[in-house]
This record gives sequence, C-alpha cells and structure tokens, in this order.
Amino acid sequence: MVAGIFSAEVTPTMGPLSIRQFYTEPPSLPGNVGVSLSGGGSRALTAAMGQLRALKKLTANGQSLLAQMKALSSVSGGAWLGVPFIYLPPGSPSDDAYLGPWIDNQSTLSPAMLEQLPAGNAGVPISSPLFSPRLLAVQALLLYSVLRIAPNMLWQTIIGLNILADHGLYAPTTHLTPTDTFSFDAATVAGQITNPNSALACAPINIYADACDSSREHRPFLICNSAMFLKDPGSTLQSLAPMQTTPFITGIFGTPLGQDANGRNVGGGGLDTFGFHSACASVSGSTAAVAQTRQWSLTDAVGTSSAFFAEVLQNLFHRWHQNPAELAVLMAREADPIRHWIRTKLPIDVRGAAIDHLRLHANPLLAQGPLLRSLLSDLQDIIPRYQYWSVLDPRPGMPSLPNRFADGGNLENTGVAALLAYSDIDTVVAFVNSSVPMQPAAYGVADGQGGFLPGTALVIDDSLPPLFGYQPYGAGRPGENEGYVPYGHGPSDRHSVYANNQLFDQAAFPRLLQGLWAASGNGSYANPAIFTQRLAVLPNLWFGVTSAREVTVIWSYLGFVTSWAALFANNQSVQAIIEAERSNNGFPNYSTLDTNLSATQINLLANLTSWCVGEAKGAKVFSQLFN
Repeated sequence: MVAGIFSAEVTPTMGPLSIRQFYTEPPSLPGNVGVSLSGGGSRALTAAMGQLRALKKLTANGQSLLAQMKALSSVSGGAWLGVPFIYLPPGSPSDDAYLGPWIDNQSTLSPAMLEQLPAGNAGVPISSPLFSPRLLAVQALLLYSVLRIAPNMLWQTIIGLNILADHGLYAPTTHLTPTDTFSFDAATVAGQITNPNSALACAPINIYADACDSSREHRPFLICNSAMFLKDPGSTLQSLAPMQTTPFITGIFGTPLGQDANGRNVGGGGLDTFGFHSACASVSGSTAAVAQTRQWSLTDAVGTSSAFFAEVLQNLFHRWHQNPAELAVLMAREADPIRHWIRTKLPIDVRGAAIDHLRLHANPLLAQGPLLRSLLSDLQDIIPRYQYWSVLDPRPGMPSLPNRFADGGNLENTGVAALLAYSDIDTVVAFVNSSVPMQPAAYGVADGQGGFLPGTALVIDDSLPPLFGYQPYGAGRPGENEGYVPYGHGPSDRHSVYANNQLFDQAAFPRLLQGLWAASGNGSYANPAIFTQRLAVLPNLWFGVTSAREVTVIWSYLGFVTSWAALFANNQSVQAIIEAERSNNGFPNYSTLDTNLSATQINLLANLTSWCVGEAKGAKVFSQLFN
C-alpha cells in the first residue's frame, strides 16, 4: 500500500473493444470462446468449480478446453472461484486440488469421500461454519469494534480474510488494509506500474498463475463484474452502471445514463487497474496523474463483485439494533468457533480485545447498552464506497465524494454482457448457476392470440429474460405481469434495474425457453439443460457492446438431472444423501443465502455439474467449439 500521485494510462472504450489489444503477443486460441460464471454465492462457486473441472478434463487440439478459453467473466460467487483460479500464486496447491478431482466413475462415491475436500480446494473456505451470513456479520462487528475498519471496507475485508487469504492472495497491513495490487505478467507490471511509478517497485503485485509458474495451464483474460450506483438527474431514482475489473484496465466501459455521486457523467473507458480508486489530479493525452491512498486490489474487486452480501449483513445489523438480545444469544452459542476465528484470522495484538468484545456482546444484559447499538448503527454504512472519476468527464483537481458500489449480479448476473463488450469473442459458454429450478408455470410468452407460445410456460432465473428485452417472469398476482412481458409493456415494470440489459432479439427468447426445456427432457429432467443458440448481438451502449454481430451461445442451466442420480441406483448410501438434500435443501439449486455449505453438499454439487459438462453428449457440445 503506497500513497501518492501516480502515473496511469487511460484507455477509451467508445469504439470496438477487443481482448487482443491488451496483449503484446496475443495468445492463439481457436474458437474465440469466452466462459461466464454467474453469481449466486457459494452455490455459484461450487457449481462453477465442477464446470471448470470438466472443461479442464475435456480436450481438443491436444489441450484442455479450459486452457483454450479466451476470456472468463465472473460475477459475485462466480468471482469467488474464478479470480483466485486466475491468480493462484507459486507454491499454492495444484489446479486439480483447487478445482477438485475428476471422478470417472461417480457411482463409486461413498459418504466418507463426500465428506472430504482436498487441501487448497476452492470449496474449503465456504465449508466453514463461520461462513454463514450471521457469523460473517459477527466478524464484521468484531473487525469494526477492535480495528475500526471503515464500515464501507468491512465486506471486502471479510472476503480477503475468508476467501483470498486461503489462496495466498491477501496481503494486508496489521489493520487488515490491502497492500497489494494485481496485473497480468512481469512485463505488464513493468510497463504499466513500476517503470512509470518507481514508488511502487516494492509493492506486492499478483500476476497470472501461468505467468509465474510455467507448469500451470494457460489462464484466460479475466473479467470481474461489479456495478456502481448512479443518480438519475431530476429524480430520486437510482440505477446501476456495469463496471469491469480486468488485469489491464478497470472502469465503466459503456456510457450508461445517469450521474455519479459528484454529478458527473460516467463511463467511456478504463484506467490502468492499479490506479482505480483514485482522484484525477491531471490528464495529458492518454496519461493521467492520479492521487491514491492505496492501489486497487483483488480484495476490492472480489468484494465489490459480491456486495449483495454486504446488504444481507446490513439487514442483520438493523435487526440486531432492534433486538440486541438475539445477537447476544448467537454470540454465546457460537463462542467457540468465533474464538477460533479470532485466533486464526486476526492480528495477534488485537486478539485479546476481540475476545473481550465477544464476551461483552454475548452478555444479554450488557448487550442492551448504548455501545452495541452505536456500533450497529455505524455498520449500516457497510455498502462499499470508492473514489471514481470518468474518462468522459474527469474534472481534474476537483474534490469528489466516494461512490457506492454494488454486486455485479444486482445488474447483470450472468456475466454474458461483459463478454460481448469484446468484439473478438465469437462464442460464449454461459453457466447459469441459479437458485431457481426451471419448472412449469401458469404463463409464458404471449402468442398474440390470448394464449402463450408452446414450451414457454416456464419459470427461469430473473437474469435471462432481460438479455432478450423481456421482464422477469410475472406470476399474475395483482399488479404483476402474466408470464414474460417485454419492457415497456404490461402493468408492471418492477424490475427496472434490468431494463437496459437487452443484448439479443426478443424473437430468440421463446426459442431459449423451448430449447432448455427440451434439452432437459421436457419435464423429465433426464438430461442436463444445455442448449446452443446462434444469436444476433444488438449494440448496447449501457454495457459497452458497440458491435452488431452474430455469436454462438451455449446456455448451461443448473438443475437436477435424473440420469446423473441414476448412477447411484446401486449405491444406497449416496442415493439417500442426494434424496435428502433434494427434499430438505433444494439440491442442486441451493439458496444464495446458504453461504455455508458442507463438504458433502459441495462435493455433490460439483460432481453433478462436472458430469453435466463431461458426459458424452455435453462433451461433444463443448469440444466442437474449438475445432
């Protein structure tokens, strides 16, 4: 962490943007394929772990499919998996340990095998009981109580401590402020960061896993998606601007309507990634002088991408402010694991104070006092905030207020839009790891004659219809739409935050519904819901999609698959676990709020999703993309 004035390059994104423009020697990758990992907390992390595991197992052209991916777009829980995978440092566990072992014959799985996660596996952090929302909120309370970490940095700090630190990607001060930044490779570090800024020569800088360890497979271009709150001039309404963090530049690449916290227009380009979270001191040509207290870090990128959970914690703080006795009961009941977290995660010089605060807040009489209520009131400001200035409207030297940032999934949860901002992505593999199982519904897409098009009366995740200009499914309750209605039509525009997400023609949406349903077995759920579409891309200035073109999209929608379950027909112990998980916990579509999954749940879900990608039919669908 270095404070000062630094030199950073500005990259406009108003014209066609490409991935190849960022590489001195662009890698030659067949198919120009990008993969997107949707949001969804620990469910999304786990499902994506199995999907990448399968892509690593499958081969074409003598290499794994994963090694031939051109880009990886991640959102929220998908970023919990994708970002560490890109940046695994030297000496960390192998890719196979991180993604988990491929199992050729899953019917041989046993309960004992399901209860084990390899050391260094991506699922280990979320298997801790301390990764539940309530105990994450307790962690935030203790961090604020003893270290006075700014409330708007608490969620990111929790991600650093619980996700990134386990993989050697969190380098904080004794007060847990990130000191690190990140880039692509040593040459990029020198060209972008250290040569123009000698003060950063000794800063910890993470680079790509394959750039510092030649034994690792090629890593794709990384996109970590988040969003920034905008004000609509002349009204009290707020909208969200999509923000991309990449190894090279970070910013708002589109030109969304609305203004930032300082009344400035936003978007139009990015800044060298280390220089994000800065004030603009001056601009000369394509070079800016930026004032920073510290550099943009992986902790910031992954924390803002998953900031939905900061809202979850905010709601818990409000609830405990109203009823502090509930918090006291929780802290008394969970005192042992909380003490373990204190002893293993916090700096040694504050552990005693943290344990004292644990005792204080766990006392139902003392918890009623003004100290706890004051702390909980302060914690309402947990939503991330950062300095931002626009390439379109930099206003050098002007004082500015920090802007509030949101989860990337609050705006566009699939990660598909970010991939399509790059004109050299021709194929998208979209893993939609939703909590919403695809199932029959009362309404569908209107046929114009008072009914609905065949095969469209289905409920699917809210993130998909807006990509085609439709509002999410309406159940027909008073004031709601019936089925899928285009934006600007019908009695309800309740999902206005998604109104600018259209990337594809509306006529293609019924085919998506019909195709996913047919692929899954038309209600039998016998097969994975994997469907291929050839789609015309519509320009979308909100997301920086400037080129109209055609792309191929492989949609893979998370759901239960009976042919996978049939593998365990002669394995009654595992079959019983699957049936119990399905009936009691909604397996595989676990709730996004179920952030703490057991090792058994993680292994079941990752094995299901790896099988869906790797089984014979699916393997052909994915492998042929690289011919």
